[in-house]
Amino acid sequence: MKKIVLLCFLPFLLASFALNYLSQNQHLTNLLFQQEECKAINRHAPFIENFKDNKAFEDFFLKPDSVETIFILGSSELTETSDALPYNFISAHFTTPLRGVGHAGNQCFSIYTQLLANEQKLKNARIVIILSPGWFESKPSLGTTSSLFLEFNSDKFLNRILSADSQTNFHSYAYKRIAQFYTEFNSPSLELKLMNFNHQASKSVVHKALYAPLICFDTYLLNKKKQLVAFNYTPDKWVEHPAIVSEHVHINWDSLYATSKEEVLKKVTNNSLGIADDYYTEYIHGKTGHMDAVSPPFNQELKDCNQLIDLLHDKQVNVSFIISPLNPFYYKNLKDIEPTIRLIEDKLKQNNFPYLNLFTTDTNRYEKAILHDVMHMSDYGWYKVNRFIVDTYKLSDEKQ
Repeated sequence: MKKIVLLCFLPFLLASFALNYLSQNQHLTNLLFQQEECKAINRHAPFIENFKDNKAFEDFFLKPDSVETIFILGSSELTETSDALPYNFISAHFTTPLRGVGHAGNQCFSIYTQLLANEQKLKNARIVIILSPGWFESKPSLGTTSSLFLEFNSDKFLNRILSADSQTNFHSYAYKRIAQFYTEFNSPSLELKLMNFNHQASKSVVHKALYAPLICFDTYLLNKKKQLVAFNYTPDKWVEHPAIVSEHVHINWDSLYATSKEEVLKKVTNNSLGIADDYYTEYIHGKTGHMDAVSPPFNQELKDCNQLIDLLHDKQVNVSFIISPLNPFYYKNLKDIEPTIRLIEDKLKQNNFPYLNLFTTDTNRYEKAILHDVMHMSDYGWYKVNRFIVDTYKLSDEKQ
């Protein structure tokens, strides 16, 4: 009994006294809990790559501006430079602004937790998600990496998930996935620890009893942390999304298609694959690509995608999807991942979510001008995406 007191209860009491003292001593608080300064940002910025380097943007995520805002979430394709990207094109032509979030590696689970952390903003939120077929093969099929996860999910977002009034299967899924790569974190935060402990405790009655003290103690520490660090963890309560007002904006899509397509093909002179000369010279040189298909039962990214779609359906999000293309002239076995893409299509159809599928394995149907390399869209491809967004959210009242 004496040993238990020394090993368990005494450290707990000492830590409790220390934290209580610390909470009353502002000087020590400032020394030990130095807050990272947030860069001043323009809340109207059309695009950010992640939240780690743009913490101040977290509070504006999914929040309407003076009018409703559309958010587009994706990965590397959003980091390209072009006036045709939706967050540039839509915002330039319509009163309704469109903001972009994401860079390479921002896959389904990363997006899932970003949205779950902001569930009070989800009902009727206008969100466009770009799904890359490349996420569902080879190494990317293992799902969002731990390092990329932290770029998009801060302690603030994780705390919102932990503190949700109703803990559902959606929260349990987040804890389970975080537990799967928990050992990869060098210095996990209290939020990450609690998510891991909650998952471990859910395995059985014995696990629950074993992890109860850890959960209790870390919850206590986390509450103290929120008291000591002046940090707004609480999201706005049930944000109302105003209706989008259609405008009489004329866009000559046929002209944009023709001009952009011509410009893309002008840059393709040294190959027959539809790849821009500079990219072909630097990376391809006659090589071909191979897709390593992963069976659905073992495809973690596919499981994350299905869970993401379920969350969006449950929260009544006004969401739409883009399935981006891959170059079938370069990837010789593209048909191997076609069954996975069909499963995603079926899931979207079951939930009545609008989507634009630009993926094809048929070289006769593939438009060479739609990409400028082997997986990133050209201006011609982006104009197709822009038209889909305009039509889906009825930004223009002009009949197409």
